[in-house]
Amino acid sequence: MRVIFLGMALFIMGIFVWASIKMGFFKDVVITEQEQPEMHFVYLEHIGPYHKILDSLEKVEAWAKQNNIDCSKSFGHFLDDPDVVEHERLKSHVGCIVDHVYTDLPNDFKFKTIPKGHYFVAEFMGSPAIGPMKVYRKTKEKFYDRRQSPPEDVIEIYHRLDEHTMKTIYLFQIRP
Repeated sequence: MRVIFLGMALFIMGIFVWASIKMGFFKDVVITEQEQPEMHFVYLEHIGPYHKILDSLEKVEAWAKQNNIDCSKSFGHFLDDPDVVEHERLKSHVGCIVDHVYTDLPNDFKFKTIPKGHYFVAEFMGSPAIGPMKVYRKTKEKFYDRRQSPPEDVIEIYHRLDEHTMKTIYLFQIRP
C-alpha cells in the first residue's frame, strides 16, 4: 500500500515539475525602461474574466488571416485591475497589432492607436498564463521603488517567433 502511495506521489510531483518547466515557471523576466513607438490595434472588446479572452482573440486572428493581414503580434490590453474590479466586469481589448490604420472593419471590430510613450517593458518567454504571477509582481516592485503607483491598465503583446515559440512582452506605462 505504501509503495502505491509513494509511486502516485512521485508521479504527481513529476507531472507538476514537467508542467512548471513547460510553462516557463523557471524562466527569467527581463525588465527594461524604454520608449515605445505608436501602435495600431484592431480589436474586439471583451467584458469578463481575463482568462476568457481567447474566443475574441481568435475571431480577430481569423479575420486577419482571411484578409492577409499580419497578426504575428497579437495583444491583450487589460484596462482594469483584477484586484479591484469584480471579475465579471473586467474590461479588455484583444486583437492584432497592425502596421497601418484600418477603417473598413467588420461589425463589433474596432481600431485604436496608442501614442508613443515611456514604459517598463517586461519580456518573458514562458506562458502568458503565469505572467501575472511572475511578471506583474516584479514590475510593480519597480514602480514602488520609484514611489509611484503602477498603472491600472497593462498591454500584453504575444509575439509568435515560430510555430512552437512565443515571447510575451508586457507594457506598463510610466506616467510623469
